[in-house]
Amino acid sequence: MAVLVFVAIAGTIFILPFFLELALGYPTQRVGLLLAVTPVLGGIVAPFSGALSDRFGSRIISLMGLVLMVVGCLLISTFDQSLTELGYIVRVAPFGIGLGMFQSPNNSAILGSVPQERLGIASGLMSLSRTLGQTAGLPLMGALFAALSLSSAGLPQNANITAAPAEALVYEVQGTFRIAAVILCVAAGLTAVVWKLEQRVRETSK
Repeated sequence: MAVLVFVAIAGTIFILPFFLELALGYPTQRVGLLLAVTPVLGGIVAPFSGALSDRFGSRIISLMGLVLMVVGCLLISTFDQSLTELGYIVRVAPFGIGLGMFQSPNNSAILGSVPQERLGIASGLMSLSRTLGQTAGLPLMGALFAALSLSSAGLPQNANITAAPAEALVYEVQGTFRIAAVILCVAAGLTAVVWKLEQRVRETSK
């Protein structure tokens, strides 16, 4: 689940600066501030989601976070050239909040499911899932980003992506984030399945 989530995160980090700078014409400083919205919201929400997972269980909170991230991706897929800064913040907010709601409970579920002497291995696998997701997501989303933009603009596949018109970049963002939403739906489905399995195991053991 974490690998799939970080695939989507890598795409967000990679694609949105192109859109904000090339399609909307924002300066680099403003782009940096806008990109900070997602991690800031995630960082604010994470401690609260951890506390909620201790009370209600990690799976349900993780699932709620993934659903919010799916909603965020679908909202981001509505970006166009008329997007305002407030419109950007409103649309990416569910993604950032969902990320914060997913990470803490998911990490807690991982660490809580292994014996004390295996915590180091579990921690290493958590780092691996993050790195693997990002290193897989960046080229995957980057290739998708370039292919959609250049195809929409009618440019050859070896052309510079910055040569694509703003309309092509808008089309690319919309298509790529719909695919990111599908990836996160798979992660949400896995979370729901694991949650049901854990409930069945608890009922059987009673």
